[in-house]
Amino acid sequence: MAGKADGYREAERRLLRRRLDRASFLRLIGAGATLSFVPASLVARPSSAQTTGPEILSQEGEYPIGVWSPPPPRETTAARYAEIANAGFNFVIGGNGVNTTDLHRRALDAAWAHNNSLGFFLTDNILQNAIKGEVSPDRQDAVTKRLTRLLDDYRAHPALAGLNLYDEPNSRLFGILAYAKRELRRLAPQELLYVNVWPSYAAPRALGARTYGKYLNRYLSAVSPPLLSFDHYPLLSKGITSDYFYNWAVIRNVSRRFGVPSRGFIQSVGFDGRKVGLSRRRKPTKNELFWQINVALAYGAKGLQYFTYWNPVDPQIRFGNALINSEGDQTDLYGYAQKANGYLKKVGKELLPLKSESVVHAKERRLPRGAKAFRADGYVNSVGGDPVILGRFSNPDVSTEQYLFVANRSLANSAITLLTMSAAVSSGVVERLDHSPGVPDKTYVPVPLEGTSSRRILQVTLKAGRAELYRLRTA
Repeated sequence: MAGKADGYREAERRLLRRRLDRASFLRLIGAGATLSFVPASLVARPSSAQTTGPEILSQEGEYPIGVWSPPPPRETTAARYAEIANAGFNFVIGGNGVNTTDLHRRALDAAWAHNNSLGFFLTDNILQNAIKGEVSPDRQDAVTKRLTRLLDDYRAHPALAGLNLYDEPNSRLFGILAYAKRELRRLAPQELLYVNVWPSYAAPRALGARTYGKYLNRYLSAVSPPLLSFDHYPLLSKGITSDYFYNWAVIRNVSRRFGVPSRGFIQSVGFDGRKVGLSRRRKPTKNELFWQINVALAYGAKGLQYFTYWNPVDPQIRFGNALINSEGDQTDLYGYAQKANGYLKKVGKELLPLKSESVVHAKERRLPRGAKAFRADGYVNSVGGDPVILGRFSNPDVSTEQYLFVANRSLANSAITLLTMSAAVSSGVVERLDHSPGVPDKTYVPVPLEGTSSRRILQVTLKAGRAELYRLRTA
């Protein structure tokens, strides 16, 4: 009996370790550019340190990659969630019918069944109705009761990553969302609160504010969320939305000002939303998935999720095929996402702990709304060749290290760009991250600079929608 009891206690300890690892990893979404590293020896026992805010328990932090619109109730199985994990995702946001009491545990169990590799954000229709005031006249009381019930039932589940409180709230809901956040912190400080805000093309009536900037400032001031998530679907039937870069620029600016990490969506499905005032969107190509990812990375995103994974059912919006179609079959987008996520895991892992210093557009004939034009910055003196987006990042721990992310501005054409480096960079070492499949993480290869001794040039060749990350070790 003693041996069996010891084995049970050891199983409990292993579960706790997995639970803390999973919750802490997903709270990386809220960790931003400064991550605190905690020795693994502290993981085995609960501590008040777990309640002080986002942290990472090992230096092998993964870049958060999630899905919106998971498999519907009839397909909420371990096999279907293994399919999600095999595509390179590491968290799931509930929805697509998986938003009721009888389905929460089934989804959590399915998420945890595949090598403990998926976290799950509960989307609960009763909680969301309480936030809207449809459960009781006393919204605060209704929210507290539902949060308490959900946490009593599911907080011990190792796959629980947090609660999805609301999608695209009007500013009139900020007060009750702030209350829900305070209650969640009081009841379960280790669980992450998730809210997704409107894109810049939303109407003032939907925002509850005269301008998008005022909407975001009001949200961050009132709710003080752990992360800033937004959705913007740029791929129109022809071309892209005119304010895509503006949206990313505003998100980046307010994220930096309020000290919270930003996170966005990847449009992974075509749809016709003209009944609800949305222009038609096209099905993305593989290059366009990569392009959206790289724009987000250049603008400092600390997590991404795909809209959508499974074909949603919506009476007002007609959806094309997503990664998984309505019959449950993988489409070509599943394979595209699998490859894009393999890349994102390597590059995102490098960028996750870094601080975004600047993002500029170079060699564009007409600067998009919200974009900043390139200027010499002490690292790159000039840019020639094809248009690119340059994101520069610093390493908070190494003052002589800067990172340069070079993204092709074009979704459809390859690019050759010549970057004239400053003397400080030329006298140091330039290395490129090797993100090839099968290459170990954090593998950098030296890159020779061309040109003369007084004008050293980094030539960057990029396929459509692609990007490269360079580490600049200055003297």
